[in-house]
This record gives sequence, structure tokens and C-alpha cells, in this order.
Amino acid sequence: MTEARLPAQGDSCGEVLIVDDYPDALVLYCAVLSEDGHRVRTATSGDQALRLVDELEPELVLLDVSMPGLDGVEVLRRLRARRGGGPSVLMLTAARREPHAIEAGLKEGADAYLTKPIDSRELLARVRAALETFRLKRMLDAQRRDHIAMLVHDLRHPLSSLALVAEVLEAEDMLAEERRAAVGQIRGMCAEMTRLVDGVLAASRLEAGVFSVDPRVVTVGAIIEPTLAVFTPVAARRRVSLVFEGPLAARLRADAQKLRQALENLVANALKFTPRGGRVRVRVWRTEESLVFEVADTGPGIAEHERAAIFDRYKQGARGRAAGGAGLGLAIARGIAEAHNGSVAVETGDLGGAAFRIVLPAAE
Repeated sequence: MTEARLPAQGDSCGEVLIVDDYPDALVLYCAVLSEDGHRVRTATSGDQALRLVDELEPELVLLDVSMPGLDGVEVLRRLRARRGGGPSVLMLTAARREPHAIEAGLKEGADAYLTKPIDSRELLARVRAALETFRLKRMLDAQRRDHIAMLVHDLRHPLSSLALVAEVLEAEDMLAEERRAAVGQIRGMCAEMTRLVDGVLAASRLEAGVFSVDPRVVTVGAIIEPTLAVFTPVAARRRVSLVFEGPLAARLRADAQKLRQALENLVANALKFTPRGGRVRVRVWRTEESLVFEVADTGPGIAEHERAAIFDRYKQGARGRAAGGAGLGLAIARGIAEAHNGSVAVETGDLGGAAFRIVLPAAE
């Protein structure tokens, strides 16, 4: 094994393992990549490569297909069988002599392949692209894990509350009115958990590109009234005023269930950040070509420098991170609005806090 180290020249440089049983090829690839600032290690066999991956955890492996003993395809198969799938892998092949190897490598999960003889400029470009893709995937995987942890945290509160209410219901001397109130609490907490789970499912469909809507002509009331029914008790518990202004009879073309999900995410977000004694207002109005749904609050608002990223499903504002939450609601609202050929945005509203607006085409 040889090692070549030069100071990193930027974020594009990375930890690279080159695996090839030809010493001349190793020297050439190592020199090209080291000169570009990458930290390079080399191995001359499949067994040695697997040991070094365990030891060094490289970001990228340049893996020759034809080697004695464990060939490149078998090494790749073992790497992909590991937890997390291992590093990014570029297969090195002699395309004219090994057409089957390209197919086998891609089938086993190679990220790309290079054919020998390899041009140094192409080698550098492919390595940089592979490192960038690997780092992005690693970042997204970490953010997904964070979101799952936050979702579990969000679900624990209503589950704990359900257990407490169940204990109250066991009391034999409970009045009928108290029992009805407890049942109402249970229904509300079940609705909250359903909304959280539905949010995760919607986010997954958006990410997979299979999210769809079924627009039909509906009234504003079909969207607003169920939303107010869900959140009015929540607002009362938080000592927040929840009001609506606008024409319930106005028509639009929308998937009522999904648009309601988007609006409920905005209302839930507003209630979360509005202090006791505050106000959340849901307002609807028409323009010549659009119908606007606005959710405004008297909370702390959103800093202007955070507004561009707040609808990203893997980002949250500083207050969002501090308060917890799965952080998917705003991303889902944007996805639903865009699926309706509309848009969503946030600004400082006339109530002093944040004002989120979903703008949709008006029904003809």
C-alpha cells in the first residue's frame, strides 16, 4: 500500500481509495488525484481494499474490475451489503474487453464507471462529481434521521396525554359531561397524530415524485370549516384567538383534502409560535385571477434571511429548531400549492408576526 498526502485545496477534495493490481496504474492515478489535493490511499487486491475501507472509511473508491482473487464486482457487492451501502464507487474497466463487467458493476450498485485508458481531466471531473454526490447523499441521510427522531418526539406528547386521559376515564365517579370532554380530548389528540403521520407520508410522496392531486370545483367553506373545527379547541387550550375572515361560498378548483392539509400545516405552525393571549387569523380573498389563503399570527415572525429556505423539507428556521417539530409542514404546504399550479410565500403580516399565503388559480 502507498499513501500520498497534500494539503486540501477546497471542499471538492476528499478521501479516495484506488484499487488496482497494476502498479503503474496506481502511480498514475495517485499522482493525478494527489496533485488536485485529494488524500489518496491505494490497494492492490480486493481483500486489501475491504480492510482499508473498514480502517479508513474513504468517501470514494476507484475500483478496477479485473483483479486476481476477489475481483472488482465481488468487492463492490460486499461493500454494498454493508450498513449504509459504503462509499461511492467508480468502476475502472477496459470497455472493449469487459463489456459484461460494466453491466454487472452497475447492477451491483456502482455509481459510475471509467474506461481505460483514462484521460486525466475526465478522471478529475468524475472524482469531483462523485464526491459531491456522496456528500449530498450523506447529508440528506443524516437529515432524514433527524426528522424521524423529531417525528417520534412529536408523537410522544399526544401518546402520553392519551394515557393520562385513559386513566381519568377509568374513574367510576366521573360525570357524563367530564366523560364527554375527555372523549373530545382523545379525538383531538388522535387527529393531531394522524396529521403528523399524514405529513410524513405526503413528504415521502413529494420526494419520490409520485405526489398527485385530484382537483374539483369546491367552495372555500369545504376547506376552511373542517380546519377550524380541528384547531379551534387547540387554540382555546393555548389561550389563542383563532378567527376567520372571507367568503365561504367562493369557489376554486382544488383537491379539497390535500389543500386542507396544506392549510392545516400553516395553522398548526402559527399556533405553535403564537404566545398565550395572541391571535391567529385565517383570511381568504379573491383577485382577478387568483384566490388567496392567508394565515397570519402575532408570533415572533420569521427573519428575512431565513425565508428563502424555510419551505425546504430539510431545513428549519432557528425558532423551528429550537421549538422542535418534524419540520415538514411548510415543505408539504409548498408541494401541495405547486401541485395546484399555485405558490406559497411568507412575509411580515399586518398582525406583526408571520403571514403565510397560498395563492391558487381561481375557478372559472
